[in-house]
Amino acid sequence: MSALAASNQDSFEWRENFIATFLERDLLQWAGFNPATMRRLWQMLAHLNGQTANYSRLASALGVSATMVRNYVDLLASTFMLDIIPPHHSNLRKRLVKAPKVYLNDTGITAALLDLHNFESLIGHPGFGALWEQAVLANIRALFPRANITHYRSSHGAEADFIVSLERRTCVVECKASLSPTLSRGFFNALDDIRPSRATVVIPATQGWPMQAGLDCVGMDELPALFEQTE
Repeated sequence: MSALAASNQDSFEWRENFIATFLERDLLQWAGFNPATMRRLWQMLAHLNGQTANYSRLASALGVSATMVRNYVDLLASTFMLDIIPPHHSNLRKRLVKAPKVYLNDTGITAALLDLHNFESLIGHPGFGALWEQAVLANIRALFPRANITHYRSSHGAEADFIVSLERRTCVVECKASLSPTLSRGFFNALDDIRPSRATVVIPATQGWPMQAGLDCVGMDELPALFEQTE
């Protein structure tokens, strides 16, 4: 396995071989499937990791139809390579962005598609923040498989990474790949709109701290307690 490889290069080569095998063998059972087109799309999605999906723009860049892009995205999602996060639906009279956000499911595969061979190249890459969001999302999925996860973005700039709902409880999760997170006005506007039971900022720390009433910084290891003390 990639994580058990003897060196960074061995790990990278294992992931490259996995990608090639997945495209050239595992997906060939689908009629009309083109491995080269799928790899290009997968790489584009790696660069757009965590952003809202514009299938028409992707199709134009690939020289294929938007329907093909949508079908290929659905294929990657159905084979657990992508996680598609739908937009939050609210009764508030807000104009909300209706496009889903798309995340790759595996941070190691994402790094390979971005041609990042080691941690040093990873932390200096513009996509590092999105990779952190991706890792947080994967942990939330594993911890709370029955939770409904959406994203929130309004036309007025209110925005939150994830809204996690479970048994009538709602937690807003913001992801910051920094030990000194800075939160935007748009995030606080989103909290005002959503009025969650709890809001958290997930950072790469072993232990978090309260930021203000109803808002905490937490480390990844503290995510199992996401829905505790939300009454």
